[in-house]
Amino acid sequence: MISVPEDASKNDSVSLAAYKKLVDIRKQIIDGADFAEMAKKYSDDPSAKDHPAGRNRGASKGNGGDLGYFTAFYMVYPFETAAYNTKVGDICMPIRTKYGYHIIKVTDRISELGKIEVKHINVKPEAPTEAANAKAQAKIKEIEAKIKSGSISFEEAAKLYSDDRGSADKGGLLPAFEVSRMVPEFIETISKLKIEEVSGPVRTNYGWHLVKLVKLVKIPSYENYLSTLKTKVARDSRSNKSKEAAIEKFKKDYSFKEYPKNLIGFYDVIDSTIFYYSWNADKAASLNKVMFKLDGKKYTQQDFAKYVEKNQRTKKRGTKRFIVDDLYKLWTDKIIIDYKNSKLEDENIDFKMLMQEYHDGILLFSISDEEVWGKAVRDTTGLKKFYEINKDKYQWKERTDAVIYKCSTDSMAKLVVKWLGDSLSLDSIIKLANKNSSLNLHFERGKYEPETNEIIDQVKKEVGVSNVIKYGKTFFVVDINELLPAQAKSIDEARGLITADYQNFLETQWIEKLRKEHTVIINKELLQKI
Repeated sequence: MISVPEDASKNDSVSLAAYKKLVDIRKQIIDGADFAEMAKKYSDDPSAKDHPAGRNRGASKGNGGDLGYFTAFYMVYPFETAAYNTKVGDICMPIRTKYGYHIIKVTDRISELGKIEVKHINVKPEAPTEAANAKAQAKIKEIEAKIKSGSISFEEAAKLYSDDRGSADKGGLLPAFEVSRMVPEFIETISKLKIEEVSGPVRTNYGWHLVKLVKLVKIPSYENYLSTLKTKVARDSRSNKSKEAAIEKFKKDYSFKEYPKNLIGFYDVIDSTIFYYSWNADKAASLNKVMFKLDGKKYTQQDFAKYVEKNQRTKKRGTKRFIVDDLYKLWTDKIIIDYKNSKLEDENIDFKMLMQEYHDGILLFSISDEEVWGKAVRDTTGLKKFYEINKDKYQWKERTDAVIYKCSTDSMAKLVVKWLGDSLSLDSIIKLANKNSSLNLHFERGKYEPETNEIIDQVKKEVGVSNVIKYGKTFFVVDINELLPAQAKSIDEARGLITADYQNFLETQWIEKLRKEHTVIINKELLQKI
């Protein structure tokens, strides 16, 4: 990706330069250059590049432009369209989105998987080194061998050994997801598995995994999915496609003929006064050529100049060329639609109603975003004030700050109790316990509310080391560091829930305001006919 300001015209030098640069990069890749290396070198997408360790973060490896698998509605529409229309192994010509220009190489295409349910066992390297990775790989292979031998089930192994705390206690079960929401290595592996089949070791940025496919929930039939599909389309830029298609049809119906070269003169006569909404049509007095014809009627440069003067307060701002191009499109679209509307009663009354419905839907979405959904995200001051007023709703219960040791045997658990009594550090205990096998001892640490962890619920709530607890086939020792009183969650800890509640609050306020300002009249006679 080469970034270009969204408010830059395709005719601006910055846009032309970006397009030309990507054409050259594409040619180099076709001639043998590595796509990933070129992405790391030239792409303006930060995720493509490697990043060295910083003050407060570790080093990270760039994805080299690899975006993984995705389905419809996950990417912006122009990007998605180009990807779906490009063959596997091919690279498309540069395409424009609101982020800039892109070239896309399609590396794989798999059948639709729908909603995916899997279980996994995750082993994370202890450090970002090859030695730590090799150790993690050896551990996942040891776990795989135990599962294959039948000495332990996949689910038991997940509970004992998985480093993914969120899924370990559920036998490794992850929440259902779509391909767009998971790393590509996972999806590639899952696409080759049968139900209940377990994969070999899989490496991702999160460590090593064993994956067990539980269920695939296919997308419903078109009829059952139609309402959801309509909602997704309405929230996406492709919602404009019906309008654009209609305008193109009207152009053909009414013999639209355009003279694009006659727009160029406006790039010179429209000056910086356009930024202050003070440009006037007198500056284009020398321009008198025809810009387009519609059903035999001519629309001239003077017609456009008058439109610009009256409509220069467009919501979109940018370079002069961008503003000219935007105003020209608005002008031509308006004239074409107005002309069609003037013919609607004679030609198609249903279409007039459809256009009104389309207009109202887009308008409602835009206003809703401005007043509710987008505002809740942008209005950080309002969100903080809402949080302060409703802080009592976002509370932690009493919590236990503890380390839970999962031991393979009773004797190992007793050794852990002894080592804790001798004040050995966590790292020292892990090294001693797993000297001969990395499966001897596993641990997790956190702050636990009541009824969120079965082991914590069994121990006496006091600081110190518990006795050995046998639960199923596993032996546990709990080291309680601190008992935390009930307290309010910080705004960052509960941001998602607070934002959702704030959106509901804004929506309620907005609806009440509308009810006070406007009278709703229901045509009951017409309603009965529906």
